[in-house]
Amino acid sequence: MQGISGMFNLSRLALFANQNALAVTSQNIANANTPGYTRQEAVLEAHRPLDGQPGQIGTGVTVTEIRRVVDRFVENQITSGNSNLGQLQTKEQFLRRVESIFTDTQGTGINQAFSDLFAAMQDLSTNPQSQPERIILLERSQALTQMFATTDARLQQIRTDTNSEISGAINNINSLAVQIADLNGQISQAELTGQQANDLRDQRQLFINDLSKQININTFENDLGELTLFVGNGNVLVEGRRAMGLLGLPGSGNASFVTVAYDPGTGTTVDIGTAITNGRLKGLLDLRDTILPDTINQLDQLAAGLINEFNQQHRVGVGLDGSTGNDFFGPLNPAASATTTNTGSALVGVTISDASVLTFNDYDVTFSPGNVTVRNIDTGATTTGAYVDPTTITFEGLQISITGVPANGDTFQVSAHQGAAGSMSVAVSDPNAIAAANISTALPGGNDNALLLASLQEKGITALGGATLQSFYGSLIGQVGSESRLSQNNLSVEEIIQGQLSNMREETSGVSIDEEMTNLIKFQRAYEASARIISVADELLQTIIGMKR
Repeated sequence: MQGISGMFNLSRLALFANQNALAVTSQNIANANTPGYTRQEAVLEAHRPLDGQPGQIGTGVTVTEIRRVVDRFVENQITSGNSNLGQLQTKEQFLRRVESIFTDTQGTGINQAFSDLFAAMQDLSTNPQSQPERIILLERSQALTQMFATTDARLQQIRTDTNSEISGAINNINSLAVQIADLNGQISQAELTGQQANDLRDQRQLFINDLSKQININTFENDLGELTLFVGNGNVLVEGRRAMGLLGLPGSGNASFVTVAYDPGTGTTVDIGTAITNGRLKGLLDLRDTILPDTINQLDQLAAGLINEFNQQHRVGVGLDGSTGNDFFGPLNPAASATTTNTGSALVGVTISDASVLTFNDYDVTFSPGNVTVRNIDTGATTTGAYVDPTTITFEGLQISITGVPANGDTFQVSAHQGAAGSMSVAVSDPNAIAAANISTALPGGNDNALLLASLQEKGITALGGATLQSFYGSLIGQVGSESRLSQNNLSVEEIIQGQLSNMREETSGVSIDEEMTNLIKFQRAYEASARIISVADELLQTIIGMKR
């Protein structure tokens, strides 16, 4: 049964327990503003009582654990939401840059340059023999080509910047993976000895949240407290104390553009770019490989549409110097490129056979046993013929010349408009060579061809889907603006959701100074009361000792 000595022991345990509880409360107060800190609490539990008369008598209290107060469901939601947030923040940031390129302010955009060009052509049609009007037309044409080149260069620069950001994101992911693996080891080592690695777990969760912002991840925790992290369809990025890594390898279409590959440590890498579904890295890949190429492609189509229509009409006219059949803008340069998976020795060259039926779509040329097929990727239209070295195929205004020995499955990409915006130039240097007159019109006063050239401003161009030059450009601007606005709206929604989740986390895991001050007083009073019990027990013991005397 409990006696005075039992009171001493009970009070001693109570002192230690409340002292630990005070230390935990102090830790909470000290870290009230520490990012990622999870509130801790000392879990008090009564000692097993002793049997006695008239019943069991308690033997004191002990701290069984120092527990992190965490809602794992909310933590997982925050981690998952961080991936959405990372992707949307990245897209919103870069799309704002793209949108700013197409903002026509103070009469400096492509749309204004179009208007200036056709206004100058209209002026020339009213006075076709005038040198000033011809010089102004050339100046306006040069300004338009420069505007196209500048816009293309800025878009290309943004694409290059996203590629650099991809490399940086890969390095950041690898660094975080190493830190998480290191913390896995520290946590398991601490908890194997019966400790609670609360602060280490907080640090690891911060790194996990940072990592999830970069790339979508899945996690699994084993009995040792070690996390296994998966990226890209089940590829293990971190397993216990071991961190694998991602690599940025030269791209298949452009060696300066990196592809995201997974390195399992076996010496064989796996391209996981298409398996990345969220996070900042996904946003960067979408921008570099889809959104920006599509925007650049439409800009090239617009430039090619202008060049093709203007040159066709200009060729049938005659200049003041009597020249005819001349291009006004530098001609289109169709190009063919082989995929990196090709194993044959075939070469493909492309020229324009009929400018009037060009589509400005993308094409692929594919080889199968004894045959070659040219396919319009946008419409699906194809033509197939037997292949013998050499072979020439004419399809939708393009003449495709093939030589060499292809392997089955070899593929080439063909385009009549690729790079048109960046390489656009004015071919006419002499104002007298501007073909304002019809070839049958007497010089120098003929303006029939100038009127037809001016009318191109309102002409629906088949190669641009029937759109006029300026309406096609307007559609391009609208698409860029729509994507930017959608990105901003989605980001705003995600920020609200993450804010709500953060508030929910704070309600459970955050430190309330008022609550901790209450706990501080509570445990302080309990500590003082425990000390008082020791004083009382000592007085009782002194009384008994005095009685024996």
